[in-house]
Amino acid sequence: MFPLIIISGPAGVGKTTVAKALLKTFPLKTGVTYTTRKPRQFSSEDKKIYYISREEFAKRREAGEFLEWATVHGDYYGTHRTETEAAMQAGPVIFNIDVQGAEQLMAKYGEQCISIFLLPESHEQIVDHIKNRGEMSQGNFQARLKSAEFELTKKDLFQHQIINREGQLNKTITAIAKIVRPHLKGILDKKPKVS
Repeated sequence: MFPLIIISGPAGVGKTTVAKALLKTFPLKTGVTYTTRKPRQFSSEDKKIYYISREEFAKRREAGEFLEWATVHGDYYGTHRTETEAAMQAGPVIFNIDVQGAEQLMAKYGEQCISIFLLPESHEQIVDHIKNRGEMSQGNFQARLKSAEFELTKKDLFQHQIINREGQLNKTITAIAKIVRPHLKGILDKKPKVS
């Protein structure tokens, strides 16, 4: 079986940016996500995402279409079972996923997972990144901050913890590439671009 690379951490820590960089570094597959949240303006995604209504999400969830699902900041997110499992049969898959979803995947796939938790360098970094997500009410901001603080308490569930320091993305990518590369040895024909 191919490895599952799980990138998780609190909102605003840089999961999507890191996942995009890893997709450029290694020829990895991505999971397929369905969500009830609205598409973000001026932001490209690192995976295939379908935006659906809450009603459609509920129907798909009841039909057992999701490998895992979670409520994050009031919206539903689910990893589509058949589409993602097809990717998993074709090669190593990277998951940029919230902590709830990561826990479900790790429980299901166990030793197949390479789990990496991204940490902020400071509390201020998370506050700034959440604020930069766009306009939101004070209540929404506080809820996101509280959620991020809770997710940080889950860091020890992950095999690896990497601090994503401001302005040092290349160091973060290099550190993660060193973790991932040995698990991909002999699997990938394409050599990684990060040394």
